[in-house]
Amino acid sequence: MRALLGAVVVLALAGAAVLTATVLGGGDRCDAALRDLDGRCVVLDAPPSAAADLRPTGGRFEAPAQGLDVPLTAMPGARAVLDPPTFTEAFVLADPDRSSASGVRPLVVAMHAVRDGRAPGNAFFEPGAPDPDVTVAPGDPLRVDGVAYVVERTEVLSKDAAAASPEIWGRLPDGERRLVVLTCLQRAGATGAARENLVVHAVRR
Repeated sequence: MRALLGAVVVLALAGAAVLTATVLGGGDRCDAALRDLDGRCVVLDAPPSAAADLRPTGGRFEAPAQGLDVPLTAMPGARAVLDPPTFTEAFVLADPDRSSASGVRPLVVAMHAVRDGRAPGNAFFEPGAPDPDVTVAPGDPLRVDGVAYVVERTEVLSKDAAAASPEIWGRLPDGERRLVVLTCLQRAGATGAARENLVVHAVRR
């Protein structure tokens, strides 16, 4: 994966930390890409984006404390909306321009969460609650393609705030060691697209 990250052009600094929200629907007639981790069909709140040039890394995204272990795929693109194309994988954003004289951008992994279903992002907050508790805590381990990280903190941001956050998209003095995990925060009883992102900040061990 390390060679792949240097070769795939992905999100520019101006890209937003926004995931298209989803809701779970009934019926069995749907594309395999539109099924959650339990095989149930997902109905999008907005039309899907054009298919990205996805490149499987051969690695995994693991959150052992949350029981999450899913394939890791590189996701190229330069859209203002991060819209992972499946609900069963984590998507690493490769950035050949991460490094500069001022620092390095954190490694970003994005994943969907679905309302009333189970996608990778659902592992990080309490299911079925209007004001869900975050279920990932400081000290929890994460692994990206075998590289170990430890969670420092979490925050819930509006999607506009996440899109503008220098801690996600800025070049930081220790950015080479930093990981940011992004998913939508789905609130029970809400309608339409989720308005917030759950942001997990971690540092390499």
